[in-house]
Amino acid sequence: MGIVYTPIKVRNPNLDEPATEMQARLDTEATLPVLPAELVKQYRFVLIRRQTVKYANEDTAERDVVGMVEVEICGRKGWFEAIVEPRKTYPLVGAVVMESLDLIVEPRGLGVYPNPRSVQPMAEVE
Repeated sequence: MGIVYTPIKVRNPNLDEPATEMQARLDTEATLPVLPAELVKQYRFVLIRRQTVKYANEDTAERDVVGMVEVEICGRKGWFEAIVEPRKTYPLVGAVVMESLDLIVEPRGLGVYPNPRSVQPMAEVE
């Protein structure tokens, strides 16, 4: 599958400010969403903890984790923790957001869509 970008809306639900729409990279191999440090500073997200992260090249680093981050994709919203990445210039959406919002990637068209089996996000359980 190629590189997929999708429009997302991000906001801090603790502040009375509107969401901002931006392009995010989608990586189904990533877990938590990742936000650029500048975006975290702009939205004044709250630091929750530090966490070890592992990059695709197998390097590791300690990074801040912030929350709650409201993410909206394809009209579906959720609140998530996010890793702060000082070197990123764009947000990254991982599997946690995709699963929680019940979104699918269409590889041929490189698009992101709501799961056609569900009118609202559906969670699969046992």
